[in-house]
Amino acid sequence: MRTLILFRHAKAVRPHEAESDRARGLTGRGRREAALAGAAMEDAGLMPALALVSTAQRTRETAEHGLQGFKLETVFEEALYLAEPEGIWDAFSASEAESVVIVGHNPGIGELTAMLISQAHDGSKLAREFSGHFPTAAFAAFEVRGDLLEAAGPRLLAAWRAER
Repeated sequence: MRTLILFRHAKAVRPHEAESDRARGLTGRGRREAALAGAAMEDAGLMPALALVSTAQRTRETAEHGLQGFKLETVFEEALYLAEPEGIWDAFSASEAESVVIVGHNPGIGELTAMLISQAHDGSKLAREFSGHFPTAAFAAFEVRGDLLEAAGPRLLAAWRAER
């Protein structure tokens, strides 16, 4: 079984504050919350070996601040920029690492989380909270096996979001 950690980028500057959507960096709050998310991953016992990161500035900075406590390989993937759930799953499936964190964007990250929670038949409060809304700097970690389009038997291991 493998571990998939879906990590949405932290709070970014507003679109008019950057030259393009890809160039939007993190706010001060975003940098702090990304670091808190990384600490929460460590506290949950998650040990990603590979980070697949969208090429947008806000995802790159989220990885920098949120994953600094891990010894992992980081790969920047153009295909993860605003990727659909299937594209995110494909990036995970193509990797060989046992534990992968994907730093990406909504709606794809949130939609994939909801799909995996639905397949897990997890009715816990935590699962319900993350299947409807996936806020900035949040992560959800799953134990997975099989293919996304089959009854893969995912299991929600941990999830975290910043207190607001």
